[in-house]
Order: sequence, then C-alpha cells, then structure tokens
Amino acid sequence: MNSDKKKQMTAGVVFSYLSIAFKIISGIVYTPIILHSLGQSEYGVYSLCISFIGYLTILNGGMNAAYVRFYVQSKEKGDHSARSINGIFLKIFLTLGIVGMLAGFLISANAEVLFGNKILPNEYDIFKKSLSVLSVTILVSSLNSVFSSCIIAHEKFVVGKLIDLLHTVLVPLVTIPFLLYGFGSVTVVTINLVLTVLMLLANGIYDVCRLKMRFDLKHTDLIFLKSVAVFAGFIAIQSIMDQLNWQVDKFILARVKGADEVAVYSVGSTFNTYFMLIAGAVSGVFIAEINRLAAREDDSHLSDLFVKTSRIFAQVAVFIMSGFIFFGKPFIERWSGAEYTQSYYVGVLIMLPVTVSLSQGLGQDIARAKNLHKIQIIINAAVAFLNFIVSIPLAQRFGAIGSALGTFGCEVVICIFAQTVYYQKKVKLNMKAYYLEMLKLIPGWLIPFAAGFMLMFFKIVHPVYGSILVYAVLYAVIYVLSVWCISLSDSEKEYIRGIIKKFIKTEKVK
Repeated sequence: MNSDKKKQMTAGVVFSYLSIAFKIISGIVYTPIILHSLGQSEYGVYSLCISFIGYLTILNGGMNAAYVRFYVQSKEKGDHSARSINGIFLKIFLTLGIVGMLAGFLISANAEVLFGNKILPNEYDIFKKSLSVLSVTILVSSLNSVFSSCIIAHEKFVVGKLIDLLHTVLVPLVTIPFLLYGFGSVTVVTINLVLTVLMLLANGIYDVCRLKMRFDLKHTDLIFLKSVAVFAGFIAIQSIMDQLNWQVDKFILARVKGADEVAVYSVGSTFNTYFMLIAGAVSGVFIAEINRLAAREDDSHLSDLFVKTSRIFAQVAVFIMSGFIFFGKPFIERWSGAEYTQSYYVGVLIMLPVTVSLSQGLGQDIARAKNLHKIQIIINAAVAFLNFIVSIPLAQRFGAIGSALGTFGCEVVICIFAQTVYYQKKVKLNMKAYYLEMLKLIPGWLIPFAAGFMLMFFKIVHPVYGSILVYAVLYAVIYVLSVWCISLSDSEKEYIRGIIKKFIKTEKVK
C-alpha cells in the first residue's frame, strides 16, 4: 500500500469519526428538541416514517457495495471500461430511485390499511405528508449513491467523508430554528430533502470535474448487468432481513400499542444506531483493499486483515456498549425524560448481541467481495421470520421492552452462532484465531467493568449531566489505561504512538 493511500485511509478514519462525533453531539442536542417540539405521538409517527424509508432504500445499499466491488475488481482485471460501469450503475440507481419513490407514495395513500385504528386521524395526516416528502428524498439519495460510491472506489476518503460531515452538521443547524418556531415533522423532512440535493450536487461536481467521471449510456452489457443484479439482489435481500429485525418491532408496536410506545422504542433504538455508526466507521476505508485482495484470491491476507482489525473493532464496540450499560439509564432519564426510562432497557437488549457482530467488522465486506454472501441471507430470513413471530406476543404483553427482547434472542442466534460457522466454513476466515484474540482482550476489560458495576450497584451516578459527565470521563480513563497496559500488543501501541506523533507534528506546523 503506497503512502498516498495510507494517508487517505488515515484521513478517512479521522473524518469518519469527526462525522460520527457531530452526529452524536447533534443528536444529544437535537433529539430532546425534536422530542419536545413534536411531542411523543408525532415523534412516534416521524420515527415510523423513517423506518419505512429504511425499507425503501434497502436496494441502494446493495448497489453501493456492488459498484465498489465491480469497479475495483474490473479495474484490477482490466475487464470493463469505467464509462461502461458508470453508465450501467447510473441507470440502475435511477430506476431504483423511481421505484422507491413510487412505493413511498403508494404506502402513503394506503396508510390506514397498514396501521389500523391505533393511529389517530391527525397522526395519519402527518404520516402521509412526511412520507411523501421522504419518498422524493429516496430518488435524490439514489442518484447521489452513484457519485458517493465512485469516490469510495477511487479511495478519495477525505472528500467523501468531508461532504458527509458537512451534511451531518447542516441538518440540525438548519432544522433546530424551525422546530423552536413551532414547525413540525413535515418541515424536518423537507429540510433534509433540500440538503440531500445539495449533497448530490457536491458529489456530482467533484466526480465529474476532479475524477473525470464519464458515462456510457448507449451500450449495456447484459451479462455484466445480470452479474450486478444477482450480486446486489442478494445483498438487498440480506438488508431486508436486517431491516425486518431492526424495524419490524416498530410496525408491531404501532399495530398493537400505538404511537407512544413506538416513540419509547425509537429512543432506545437511536442509541443502537449511534453504536453501529461509531463501531463500524473504520470498515469503509478497507472496502477497496478487500476487493483487490479478493480479486487476487489472496485468502491468507484477507483472514489476517480480518483478525487484526477485529481487535480494534472489539475494543471500540465493548467500550461503547459497557459505557451505555453503566451510564445509559441516568442519561436517558435526564436527556429525554422519565417517561422514556424503558428506552434504556430497549437499547441494552438490542445492542448487546450487536457488539459481537461489530467486532467482526470486515467479515461481511469480505464475504461480499468474494460473492459468498448468499447463504447468510437464508440464515437472516429464518431469524427475521422468527423475530416477527416471537415479538408479536411479547409486544402485546410487555410493550417496547417485549419487542426488544424478541429481537435480542434472534440476534444472539445470528450474531454469535450462525455467523461464526458461516465465516469459518464458507468465507474461509480463521474464526479460531479471531476468538483467541478476543480472549486475549478480556483481561484488559475486567478492571473498568468492575468500576462500572460498582457505580451501578451503589447508584453513584445521578440523572444530572454534570454527574454523568464526570463519572463517564473517569470510566473512559480507566478503560483506556487498562486496555493500554493489559490488552494492546506492542505493534498496536506503536501504531497509536505514530498517529499521535503525526497529529502533534501537524499541530506544530500550523
């Protein structure tokens, strides 16, 4: 790997975490404002809209991965011209955007049939207007995916992450004044649409002017198109199963409990979203490298990369998960109000099994690069169906916590058991080495875990921002010192020292 690529990857990681930091900070400020501005019922309706848009944009995620895979591997093998690939994917993304937009309009027109009488008439009015605006956003986002995927394929992480960062910062900055003046969820989604259009323009201008991105729209290689459709189709089905696991609880709660219970669940699941963003931020910068190694059929280096990066992912994921366990309840009580206390238990139940999955960060990307992601779809489909069946009676009996409990059980099956067998047998990753490395990390976690459980047992942390901040910082210091002294290898310490030295040197130059 040349020095330019290393710089791009390092900068990409930095900008990824900057973007996530802004998302979390804005979320801490933004979510209470939107909760209190919209009220519990309208926030529940707003969350329901966002969930459905997640379903309608599933195919985009598959096509993003497909573009990077086929672009990088075709370039490595010299099979197709960039113009041809760009033209095919532009047609695909445009088609997906139009289909998603029309599906959104159709759901909006038939909302009462889907959700029954637990949603009030005024809530249906908000739902329909918001979903219509979000449906247009689907089309814009689909077109943007062509250009953002091109940036990733060229490994220009700084520009791509910087544009994402600007979008992240602008959404709350522009939206909050409107909320404070009494505007509702329809205005919120409209602002997001406008900013997404600007994001599309920024990515498009950079690709066309700087990366010289061009499109061949006249010719379409049908064999190549079929390969793309099969590859992305399986990713889409897998994503649908993931969405069912994460979002079906909201649909069930809307049917059996109403918008208020959806709001409680949504607050808890918000932390899971942040969790996955933080723990999975680094993996994106490895995608092009993974596809190059897959094109060369270099299984040994792929497995080594998987195991080495899993150590890093595990340290980050466990830190966030444990921090939420120890400080999440007082934070939610202070942040969103006592009526959302149950959201803490929702968050814990959803996040715990995901910790294992996130520690295996590159596994899914390696499977996709090798075009071996089909079997996991069958596993995910079975788990999603089981989750749906189990969550209905649990939601009726225990509300939001019951739904989360059903998801917890099903995610344990897939994240801990099925995924391990799949990676070992099919993807040919060394899972024995992975688990041995995880065991080596445990001693470094014991001291901070003991400190955290003492704080919980003696109820030392109070639902006050000052108390939460002081003890959270203290916990972070204990965690970092314990992991540094006990868990990290010499090479990992040296790598971290190198990053710190580069940062200090840059600051001195400034």
